[in-house]
Amino acid sequence: MGRLGATLILWDVNWEALEKTAKELRSALDVRVYAYACDCSRRTEVYKVADMVKREVGDVSILVNNAGVVTGKYSFTEAPDNLVDRTLRVNAAAHFWTYKAFLPAMVSRNHGHLVCVACHGGLVAMNGLADYCASKFAAVGFAESIALELLVLKKEGVKTTIVCPYLINTTMFGGCQTKQENCCKDDC
Repeated sequence: MGRLGATLILWDVNWEALEKTAKELRSALDVRVYAYACDCSRRTEVYKVADMVKREVGDVSILVNNAGVVTGKYSFTEAPDNLVDRTLRVNAAAHFWTYKAFLPAMVSRNHGHLVCVACHGGLVAMNGLADYCASKFAAVGFAESIALELLVLKKEGVKTTIVCPYLINTTMFGGCQTKQENCCKDDC
């Protein structure tokens, strides 16, 4: 999008990584990039940063919700409650807060695009990822519901996309597995 002249607005809870990414994008693409530290799991922080964005940059035309966390280290009964809570707030509730912050302007202009980045875990459950899958199922259901609301409102200019990639080989998914090795060895 940056190569096409879009102004990029980046949010991340990790200021150092955010600033590094913003500098790389400015250098590589020669685009306008604004960086804001924001913990998307905190509703009041999302609204505060969204207001700053609207004042400093303007209305958002394309919202890409890509924040996500996963533990994958615990069975459901062993998972600490604070990690389950964080997973649900980042992976599901953050979609509510960012949509509430930016969707009204899109609806009033009948122009914009909402992109929900979920996961195949939002369509098919995986062992050891109960909280993660539940949060991604919620994100998918929420995005589908908003798409239907926009249809009923006849806001054809506000588009929606749900992206459900497979697990990405990063440290975020370390310890997660979707199959048991040699599970059918003697049965096939």
